Amino acid sequence: MGLIRLLLVGLAFAVEPPKYLLVSAPKGSRVSYIKIPGDGEPVPLIDSGLKSPQGLAVDLKTNTLYVADPDVRKVLAYKLTFANGILMVESGPTVAAQNVEARWVAVDGVGNLFFTDELTNVIQKVPALDIQAGKTEPKMVYDGSTINSVNRPGGVAVDNFHVFWTNKAIGTSVGSVVKGMEEPEKGLAQSQSEVAEIAKNSNKAYGVCLSQNNVYYTNSEKFVYGVKKNGGAIATVSDQFMAPRGCAWDGDGTVFVADKTRNGIYSFPGNMHTLAPAQVTKVASYEDAFGLAVIQGPTHNVAPVLALFALALW
Repeated sequence: MGLIRLLLVGLAFAVEPPKYLLVSAPKGSRVSYIKIPGDGEPVPLIDSGLKSPQGLAVDLKTNTLYVADPDVRKVLAYKLTFANGILMVESGPTVAAQNVEARWVAVDGVGNLFFTDELTNVIQKVPALDIQAGKTEPKMVYDGSTINSVNRPGGVAVDNFHVFWTNKAIGTSVGSVVKGMEEPEKGLAQSQSEVAEIAKNSNKAYGVCLSQNNVYYTNSEKFVYGVKKNGGAIATVSDQFMAPRGCAWDGDGTVFVADKTRNGIYSFPGNMHTLAPAQVTKVASYEDAFGLAVIQGPTHNVAPVLALFALALW
């Protein structure tokens, strides 16, 4: 009986809220979600108002989804909500950044929005306070005209201290994955010494995502690679893809990868202490899968029910 009481008390604090994997389809002009864990069936979330949605990012503090749509030259924002296990758009879209050809976006823990613009060869951001004030003019962070390691930038990821991006041109020379401070000392990085090229093994890299200690990134062909956040040995996590694009970490132990040619979403264990090839599992079928992001649902307050049950057994 004592063991049952302990288990019930533990369960009261251990119930995990559901998570939802968001996925974009540029050709289908839509964004859907998959509940994880779940049956793998995509559910439509946004099926109008977009032209070519690509990169996705979620502000977990405000449940705001950012969608990079280069065909409309905007980053759009949608406020999301939950109702009986269903993820829904509560309001939006609003414009978070405009006059930018952004294909990839990321948001840090305080709500600063980062994105790459391949056409103008820059890494830019819209600070959280500007977003709250409805200001959509982006600020320069890293400019390819002064820093060689910005060369047709692709995916972007942030960890509250650093910004990581991939390059889609001559990555073996300028960096397949590059790391810089979210806030350069002078507000705008002016020299090559302010960034670090932590991987230089792929000429053309696309998506990038972070787990606790690792950086994962995709190339233009069939590979997903991994490297530590401070650089070092590069591991081939998998060579079984056909056109891997976006990736996302669930904040726990799983990394998801979208494959636009295999029309699917795949996963592998992401919290590796030593980077090595990993077993890849198919999560869901999804035509033209491109961008990914993860949002966590509300915590269900089961503690009162379990407490009453525990008292009844006492």
